[in-house]
Amino acid sequence: MRHISASILSAAVATAALGHSANAQTLRWGDHFPQCCNMFTLASEWLAEEVNTRTEGDLQINIQFGGVLASVTEIPTAIETGLMDMGNIVVPYFPEQLPVNNALPFFTPNTRDQREVGELWLRWHEEIPAFAEELARYNTRMITVRPLPNYGFLCTTPINTLEDFRGKRIRTYGVALPALVEALGGIPTSFVDVEMYEALSNNILDCTATDIGFVEAFQLYDVASYFIDVPLGANWGQIIGMNLDTYNALSEEHQAVLEELKYEHLEELLALFEAEEERIKARWEAEGLVEIVDFPDDVFLETAFASAGVQAARDSWIQRVMASGMPEEDAQRVIDDINQ
Repeated sequence: MRHISASILSAAVATAALGHSANAQTLRWGDHFPQCCNMFTLASEWLAEEVNTRTEGDLQINIQFGGVLASVTEIPTAIETGLMDMGNIVVPYFPEQLPVNNALPFFTPNTRDQREVGELWLRWHEEIPAFAEELARYNTRMITVRPLPNYGFLCTTPINTLEDFRGKRIRTYGVALPALVEALGGIPTSFVDVEMYEALSNNILDCTATDIGFVEAFQLYDVASYFIDVPLGANWGQIIGMNLDTYNALSEEHQAVLEELKYEHLEELLALFEAEEERIKARWEAEGLVEIVDFPDDVFLETAFASAGVQAARDSWIQRVMASGMPEEDAQRVIDDINQ
């Protein structure tokens, strides 16, 4: 999907040399998140340990955090070309390449929570061929998913009314979220997640779409103190993808272990997020770090769904995926699942 620099190639080769033993196959997993203080990384470490345990050490996973093997925008190509065996693909950053797997970001806001998003995504991969076929075009297979929790806006000033949104520079991505921000009167501005702290601290951004756990993990409370609780829904997420050639070369036993961990990883992730969100909210209140502002749901949703731009983004998804080869009846099934 993107050009991979020589430095990334060198890092991948160097990492491949680490951890290999005569009796074990070691997979290189590249992750753009830092290792510390993140529920995604804790769940990933749990998955790697379970693979090691259930294969009695015959299959091991070496996770390199912090974008060592590839940056967040380079990870899909690094997986595709085999520079690393596994990695996290932030699908909303790739709406043109992955329109099928980007279903929910086109339907922002939505009413689906983190569990529903994860279960829907896994079920679609099992029951609708276009989801796996799209990844296979990039020599990638889905191992499991990382659904995001419910999103809101973290802002440097409180947002209590629609008028307060006017003129605010708000970090967005994808197709529907920028249209939503425009409907609210804000100015959509594109940044990847790891750039949020600097952009907020330098007054380049006034707000960013994010979740409570991300605010804590990246200490964004240092630069923005108001979390605007709006009904964005669970804002899609990430695929843990594996190079398809690597997957096909695994033994049937090792493939079966990965398959059985697909849903178990989701349950581990959900449990981690539930406990962490309660802890974070209590800490914010006790230490006065972040004020949670309850924005009126009815005003937010009425404004969103009255927007021609938001509706156009929703309508455009079925056209995009049908153009990529997805049958219309399968696309309509996805839309029906989202709207239930």
